Amino acid sequence: MKKKTILHLITTIERGGAEKQLLVLVNQQILLGFQVEVVYLKGASELQVELEKLGASVRSEIANQSFFRQIFGFHGLIHDRGKYIVHAHLPKSELLAALVCRKSQFIVTRHNTEPFWPKGPRIFSTFISLYVTFKAAGVIAISQAVSQYLLDNHEILSKNKIKVIRYGFDPKSELNLFNPPIFPLPNAEKPRSIRIGTIGRLVPQKDYPTLLNAFSALLKIDSRPLLYIIGDGFLGRELRQLCVELNIQDNVFFLGKTENVLGFLDSIDLFVLTSKYEGFGLVLLEAMSREKPIVAANNSAIPEVLGENYSGLFQTSNQGELTLKLVSTIQLETRLELKKELKDRLELFTPEKMTQNTHAYYIEKALL
Repeated sequence: MKKKTILHLITTIERGGAEKQLLVLVNQQILLGFQVEVVYLKGASELQVELEKLGASVRSEIANQSFFRQIFGFHGLIHDRGKYIVHAHLPKSELLAALVCRKSQFIVTRHNTEPFWPKGPRIFSTFISLYVTFKAAGVIAISQAVSQYLLDNHEILSKNKIKVIRYGFDPKSELNLFNPPIFPLPNAEKPRSIRIGTIGRLVPQKDYPTLLNAFSALLKIDSRPLLYIIGDGFLGRELRQLCVELNIQDNVFFLGKTENVLGFLDSIDLFVLTSKYEGFGLVLLEAMSREKPIVAANNSAIPEVLGENYSGLFQTSNQGELTLKLVSTIQLETRLELKKELKDRLELFTPEKMTQNTHAYYIEKALL
């Protein structure tokens, strides 16, 4: 019997946590001998070349059309319904799959601990989420935190329909650039500088004000640290102004987006994540893969990734506690201790384990 084609329906293929994880899953599924297609709905075709190098077919027929036209277009793409396993990622794609596919003929992955429609009325967001999860054969949550969020906020009717399957990450994969290009950092030649880095969109979720205020307090104790921020977003101007108000603008560098994440991580001494919540926090695995000590907020999925007793955790949005963590971890001895604590964590998040669990769930839900 011919294997089914796995069709991943995703909102964008621009570089982000969910999209990068899709690369890992697609790679593993192709290695298992499956035909894989990726259909995206909007934005640039940023990851198309990488997906096609893996052997996936990237379908752009319905990209950047009105949602109404995408409904009819996607219906046409999967007219041979017995051929496909439809796996939807991110809200718009989940809704499209629910509207086009018959009940229990598709599966969804939830990547975030946030409402299905974050900017919409809460009651409407809940209603749409319940509709999608009711029609889906099953729901994969990328962390226990995502699963609990769905239950606590009544965005799914039954916990029996959720399966927690955590992200997989292979530091030696070509996808992750085992030997990435050098990432030059501004002012890195400053004598005895301590290079602190973070990665994330410039949005409220990432809680950059707490980081900048704690960094300002750190500089009053030790003038050596430099802070490098990878990412862009609508808060960029406001955050740069905050740096001026705190008089730390000469020690903080906003570097925009980069595809060379691992090269950036290789260039810093300490990674910091101050997010108010994370569905998973793939960047934490990336930092671990480069053997970087990590200081991170203790919430949502972050302790699942780093370990509940990890010494680098601090209370979310607690500027004072973060300052104390930074003061401690700019000392080499502390950084070495944090690295030891994280030494074996990556073994819990292998691509093979993630893919095996995903395919077992396909079988359980009679999709494969």
